[in-house]
This record gives sequence, structure tokens and C-alpha cells, in this order.
Amino acid sequence: MAIAIATIDDVSGKTFDYVIVGGGTAGLVLAGRLSEDPDRTVLVLEAGGAHLDDPNITMPASYAKVFGDPEYDWGFTTVPQEHADGVVYGWQRGKGLGGSSAINFYVWNLPPKADIDAWEALGNPGWNWKNFIKYAKKSETFLPPPSAAVEQEGLTYDKVYHGTQGPLGLGYCNMRTGWEQAVTGALQKHGFKQSHDHQAGDTTGTNYTTSTVDPRTNQRAFSQAYLSPRPNLTVLTNAPATQITAFPASNTGAFVASGVRFVVEGKEHWTGAAREVVLSAGAIKSPQILELSGIGSAPHLASLGVEPKVDLPAVGENAQEHMFCGVSWELKEPEKFNTLDPLRDPKRLEAELQKYAQGDGLFTLGIVGIHMAPLAAVSPRASEILATAPAPASASAPGLAEQRVQQHKRVDERSADLEIISFPGFLSYPNPPEEGKKYLTLLAAINHPWSRGTIHAGSRDALAQPVIDPHYFEEGADLQTFIEHVKFVRRLGAEEPLASLLAKELNPGPAIASDAEVAAWLKKHLSTTFHTAGTTAMLPRARGGVVDPSLKVYGTQNVRVVDLGVVPLHIAAHTQAAVFAIAEQAADIIKGTFKA
Repeated sequence: MAIAIATIDDVSGKTFDYVIVGGGTAGLVLAGRLSEDPDRTVLVLEAGGAHLDDPNITMPASYAKVFGDPEYDWGFTTVPQEHADGVVYGWQRGKGLGGSSAINFYVWNLPPKADIDAWEALGNPGWNWKNFIKYAKKSETFLPPPSAAVEQEGLTYDKVYHGTQGPLGLGYCNMRTGWEQAVTGALQKHGFKQSHDHQAGDTTGTNYTTSTVDPRTNQRAFSQAYLSPRPNLTVLTNAPATQITAFPASNTGAFVASGVRFVVEGKEHWTGAAREVVLSAGAIKSPQILELSGIGSAPHLASLGVEPKVDLPAVGENAQEHMFCGVSWELKEPEKFNTLDPLRDPKRLEAELQKYAQGDGLFTLGIVGIHMAPLAAVSPRASEILATAPAPASASAPGLAEQRVQQHKRVDERSADLEIISFPGFLSYPNPPEEGKKYLTLLAAINHPWSRGTIHAGSRDALAQPVIDPHYFEEGADLQTFIEHVKFVRRLGAEEPLASLLAKELNPGPAIASDAEVAAWLKKHLSTTFHTAGTTAMLPRARGGVVDPSLKVYGTQNVRVVDLGVVPLHIAAHTQAAVFAIAEQAADIIKGTFKA
């Protein structure tokens, strides 16, 4: 039974115990968990639509299908990037119930143990691997692959690291490409070890990852799974929040939230919060809403004409983002492999839709191979490049020195700084795919960028995009690392047993040869990996923090942030599972049941 969507009359002028701003990945986890207490009322304000039982979302293997569609995608863009030839990059993010968990690439993998323990080392007691794995498991019901797939394709797993009673039914996709073992074999010749389970806390080596596609139904598993019809849970869609309102200053001077202003069909409304306002609008929108509520850098707020209520300079700072770029080869014997390429043919697309209705075909194909390594495993220039990485002593922003200490520690421990994603088809630029051909694409991705960006409100208009400046390649070590990573991925295509499967390299293509040419190609064609973190960082206030370990915003009595923005230092993983785990832990913190 689907949850009923509220009307404006159900919400405007009413008061709820908890008002959650954002019905995305984290917001719906919180809504589901907090409303388990029948004595507490919960409201979710979502800027986008409901998208209940929407095949544009539920049908898998539809990578980037709704990107650019304003019904589903915020369509954010960056400012021109100073260190990337002035390029403006698109930053697609999910809009509607489920947020980015409703439009992402389905990857479910956990970060290294060391990456999570670094959060605690940065001043956040209780935010460690022991708790993280507990809460990640709480969100999932893992559905093991058939024994034949384990034996023939190496889809190994360890039940210890997987949940069995969570809202999300997930596992390995039911159709696979047929080339994954060749990629793994080529990597192992370069010293990559084989991982038994990608969720065990050590992600370096070759990994076969699970997807948020329920293998029983072949449908997307995402945060809408947390929504159950309950009389104490209210969900209002198409209602973007504009500001957190506050009571007059208390004796302590703390900002005490009274409610939230929001817009429906061009008209502003207000709803009250008896206990708390929780921002789960994402690392891009949450800092903007804080600033327009008077919480942020006082000089920046004054420049916007916003009355400063809490001077918190770190709001919108410390932005960290993953990047990727695709290398594509034509397959020599396409009939032997499963790829998404045939779906470009309208007739084949129709046939595959019919197969999908029967639980079969290319729409059950997904990403499986995700492999990780330190720079030293892929480049003889690693020491030279890492010598140019910023030292802790050179940090100019509060808390950045401590982050750099942790990043250098990860380097010394040969952590998973680089990622290779095996994509089932064509995903690269600039040369287009050829009709009737099938392709293998390896995506080269960067997990631990040294550069730090900013995301700030650019005006008092809450419905306008914030100003997004990731500062790509401001730290030169990021670009040099990316160049070496791409060069390694290209060499991998010449390594057996993979080489025998491949014909020509389509992108970057033979015309791109020198490091300078690779750099220019990267700057023009790289993509965000849709994993923005750090803009409302969980750090001590004096060290660049926005929220404390309870996720409460400094200087406020009852405002929290629960989304990827609270992550103080980025992780070597796709971030979907991390957001679920963060929200699960946050729910227990808010309910008072969490034990560090």
C-alpha cells in the first residue's frame, strides 16, 4: 500500500514534532525511522514530485535516463572552472521522493574501514567503522546470487557484512556482461588482489559489487522503501523549503527553530516544528537553506541582505567531489557479450521492454565490476606526484590541516584512492558510438581529491541555484593523478585476458597520446560522480565544523543536518550506502537510543 501524499491544507499553518526538509535518500530514511514512534508526528517537505510507482525510476538499467529532465533532476551547474579551461560542468541530482537514490547508477558498496574511522579521528566520537557497518546492514536485505554465479563468475560474499531484515532488497544484478572476469584477470596481472566481499572494510583490489536492484523483482530499491502509511507521517511534495524560521533569541543566544517556510504553486506557506527541523536537502541545497535562514558566514550573509543569526563561516565550505571519465573500446565478438548498446535501436528497445516484463533481457543488466587501488599501483610517477600534494602545514582553512593528515595517512597505507568501474556499454566522449557495435567502457574515477570547493547561496532567492564551485584541479596533484589513472586504464586494454576481447579504442582514441592531450581531454569530458560531500561538515566548530557529532548545527538548539554534506572527509566508495548508514545512525541519535 503506497503512502498518501498530503495536501497543502494538511500542512500549512500546522505544527509537527519533526519537520524534515528534503525527501531524498536520507530524508526518507529519517521519516521512516522517526515515525516508528506513534507518539511523534513527522512531516517531510520535498521540493520535487512524488514519483510513486514510476517506471522511469523503478526500471533498472536506465542509466542517466532522466538526467536533464526537470521533473526528476535539479540540473545544477558549476561556475566556469578556473583550473579546467573554464568548463562549466553539469551536476545532476535527484529531485522527488527518493532523491538521488531514485536516479543514480544503483551501486551499493561500502568504503574502507580506515576512511570511516578517520571521521572519528577528526573529532566525532561514535562515527566509526563499528557503528557504520551496523547501520549499513540495518538498511539492507541482501539476496545472495545463485551458487552457479558464485562458482563460475566469482560473485563471492560473506554474510557477516550484509543485512537480512532491512527495507532495501538488493544483490547482484541478474544479467552480467560476460567480460568481468577478463577485466579482473588483467588487473590481477598488475598486482590487484581479489576481494572476497566488497563490504568487508578493505576495498583495494578487484571487487564485484552489489546493486540497489531487487533481484526478485528486477526493480530499483531506493529510499521510498522506508515510507509506510502511518497516521503520524505526513509527506508533502512539490513544496521547496525556503527558510528555517526562529523564535526570538533565547537567553543562551542560540538559534531555536520554530518552523519552515516553503512554497507551493508560487505561494509561500509556513509549518511549525515543535521539536526539531532536520535538513536533508543534500550537500548542495542544505548549505543554501542554512544561509538563507541566517546561519553562515556573517560577511557573506550581509552581502546577500540576510540578517546573520549564527556566524558559522564553514557553511558551504570544504566541498569535496569525486570525478570520473570513460575509456571505451569496441568489442571484437559482440555476440558473446551483454551490453546496453543495442537499446539505442528502437526496435530492439521495444523487444527488450517485452523481455523485461517477463523478468529477462538487457534491462536486468547492471554494473558489477568496481576495482580500487592506490596511485602507486598504477603509476611509476606516484612518489613524484604525491610529493606535490598539499602538506598539512600549508592549510589555510580551519580543520583542513587535520584532513590532510588523514589523507596523507591513507596514501601511506596504500588506500583505495583510485577506482575503475566496468560499465556495461558505451559511456565516453567525444567520439560517438557506431551503429550496431557493442562497447566495453572502463571509467577511471578519483576518490580522495585534494582540492576543496565551495557551495553558497548566490542571492536571497531560495528557488535559484546555489553557486557551485568545486575548484577542480586547484591542487595540481589531482590532475596529475587523474592523468596517470587514465593512462593505466588504457594500458589495461592491452593486457590479457582482456586484450583479446577488444578491437579499437574509441575514446579517448589514438589522437590523444601525450600527457598534455590527456589533460585537455579530461578537462573537457570529465563528469562529476554525483557524490558531493563536506559542505556542512561534522567537525569541531573551531576546526571548520558546521555540525557536531549529534549532527546538530552549531549555534542552534534544534536544527540538524542529515545528508552527505556532514561527511568531513571523502570516502573511497559510491556514496549511496554511506548516506543510508548515516541516516540510520542519525535516526537513533535523534530518538536518543544511540550508544557510541
